[in-house]
Amino acid sequence: MQVRIEDVSPVEKKLIVEVPWSTVDKKLSTAYRELSRNVQLRGFRKGKVPRSVLQRMYGKHVRAEVTSQLVRESFLTATSEHNLQAVAEPRMEDAPNIKKGEPLSFEAIVEVKGEVVAKDYNGMELTHQLGPVTDEDVDRAIEALRREHAELLPIEGRDITARTDHLTVKLIGTIGSQEIDQPRMQVDLSEPANEPLPGLVEALLGLPLNIEDHDLELAIPDEFPDQSAAGQKAILTASIVDARQKQLPELDDDFAIDIDRGETVAELRENVQRELNEQRDQELKRLLREAALKELIERNEIPVAPALVERGVELQYQRLQHMLGIPHDHETSDLTESMRESLRPIALKEVRGELLLESVAEQEKIEITADDLDKHIAEMAQPRNIPPAKLRAELDRDGQLEHIEFQLRRDMTLDILVDRANLKEIDPSEVEEPAEQGAKPEAQLTEPDGEGGEVDSEASGGDASEENSNREEDSDPEGR
Repeated sequence: MQVRIEDVSPVEKKLIVEVPWSTVDKKLSTAYRELSRNVQLRGFRKGKVPRSVLQRMYGKHVRAEVTSQLVRESFLTATSEHNLQAVAEPRMEDAPNIKKGEPLSFEAIVEVKGEVVAKDYNGMELTHQLGPVTDEDVDRAIEALRREHAELLPIEGRDITARTDHLTVKLIGTIGSQEIDQPRMQVDLSEPANEPLPGLVEALLGLPLNIEDHDLELAIPDEFPDQSAAGQKAILTASIVDARQKQLPELDDDFAIDIDRGETVAELRENVQRELNEQRDQELKRLLREAALKELIERNEIPVAPALVERGVELQYQRLQHMLGIPHDHETSDLTESMRESLRPIALKEVRGELLLESVAEQEKIEITADDLDKHIAEMAQPRNIPPAKLRAELDRDGQLEHIEFQLRRDMTLDILVDRANLKEIDPSEVEEPAEQGAKPEAQLTEPDGEGGEVDSEASGGDASEENSNREEDSDPEGR
C-alpha cells in the first residue's frame, strides 16, 4: 500500500492512496470465504457455495465492505507513519471502485489538528475590578443566609402571588426553536436575580395561586449568557403547582448557632467575612484566568479543523439542554442549522483556546505528577468527608482521573499566564456597569464545583452490516 500526503490547508491533508491488486484480491478472497461459512442457500451445503454464485448475489456488498476496510487501513497507516493528528474520519473525494487486475486508487481529505504554536503569551496586560470585601458585602451575605434558611409556610389570607413567595411552576413551550417542558421548575419571587429566564419573576407576580395554563411571552435579551437563546422569544404556558410563603429567621445568636457559623452574631460576621475573603480570592483567580485565556486567543489567530468546531457546537448544545432541563436522551439531531450558526462562534473560541493552552503547556513542559494528583484528590475528599483513597478508587472506576489530570494541567498553564502578566486593578466606581440581564445567581457561602467538560477529540465510525436475505444481482467487475 502506497500513501502520499499533500497539504491542502494548515488543518487539512490529502491522502493519495494506491493499493496493489494482490492486496485487494487477497481481501476479496477472505471476505468471500467468510461469507460462504455463514450464508445458507438452497441447493448448497453451508460453506460450499461457489464463489461465482456469491459474487453474482452479494458482489456489490462485498466489494463495498472490502473498499471500506482498505480505506480504514490506509487511514491508520497514514496517521501512524506520517504522524497525522487526525480529528475526523477521511472524506472521500470520489468513491473508489474495485476493478479486476488493477490497483485500488483513491484520494481522501483528512482534517488534522494542525501545528499550533502559541506566541506572545508573556507579559499580557490583564485588568480586574474586584475590590476588597466591605461591611455591606457582609450584610448582603448574611441576608442571603437568612433567605437560604427561610421556612416555606402555607399561604394564608390571600389568593394571589406576592414577592415573598416561592413557587413550583410547570412550564411548557418554546424558547426560540427549542422546546421546553419543565414539570416542576422552582421560582423564588423574592430573588429576581436568580430567575431561570429573564422576566419570569415579574410575569408570575400577582397571578392567582391556583392558575393553570397561563400564557407567557418573554423577550430574551441580547445580553443573555446563553447566546443560542439570546435575542429570541420564549412562548410559554405556566401552571402553579405549589406556592409557599418564605419566612426569614431572626438575626440573633440562635441563628448563628443553628447555621454553625459561631455562637454570637459577632462571630457570625467574623466567619462570614473570612469566607467572603476566601471566595473573593477564588473569584479573582477565576476572573484572571478567564482574562488571560481571552487575551491569549486574541493574540494568536490560529486555524481550527471544522470537525473540532462541530464537536464544540454539540458540546455547547448539551450544555443548553442541561440548562433548559431537556432529557439527555434527546440526540444532537435536534440541533437545527440556525442553532448551529449561533453556537459556532462560541465553540470556535473555546476550541481555539484549548489548543493554544495545550501549546503553552508543551512549551513550558508542564506535567502533572503523581503528587500533584494525590494532593488534588485529597483536597476534593476533605469537604466530602471521605478518605482520599476511597475517592480515588471511585474516580478511577468512573474513568475521571484522566479528566482531572487534564483540568489540573490546564489550570497550571493558566496560572503561569497570570503570574507572568501585568496586572492592574480598576476602581469599580470608575467603571460604568451596564444593566445586567439574566444575572448569575448570588454567590452562596458553599463549596464551589470546579469540574468542567472538554471537547471529545476522538473520531467515530461505523461498519457495514451483512444480511443474507438481501441478495443483489449485478455485473461482476472482478471478472470471475
